[in-house]
Amino acid sequence: MPMKSNPEKSNPAPVALRALDIPPSPKQTGYPQPFLALVTGREKRRLGDHFGLTNYGINLCRIKPGSVSSMRHCHSAQDEFVYVLEGSPTLVTNAGVTALSPGMCAGFKAGSGDAHHLRNDSSSEV
Repeated sequence: MPMKSNPEKSNPAPVALRALDIPPSPKQTGYPQPFLALVTGREKRRLGDHFGLTNYGINLCRIKPGSVSSMRHCHSAQDEFVYVLEGSPTLVTNAGVTALSPGMCAGFKAGSGDAHHLRNDSSSEV
């Protein structure tokens, strides 16, 4: 039996694609100076937004040497999970600093008050 085409879905969005095929966010950040300078070396691809996810976000971030992922922050409504693909970032939390490497991960429960961010103190991209 032949499949019927749906004229409203003549060009459907792909259900799967390479993360690097999703363009980086055009807006670097909303941070004012002097904080803007600290995240200037960050590139963020909002993977979850691309698929219309609204309950949580998934971002692929690249952090150049000398830059940070964000200002230290904690969340009141959303949990955060970090997974390192490549490079050696430094995780800064209320407990102190932790050196990370590829394959390592960290999680932050909403409402925990654990302020965190990643720093790239290395000479390579994270």
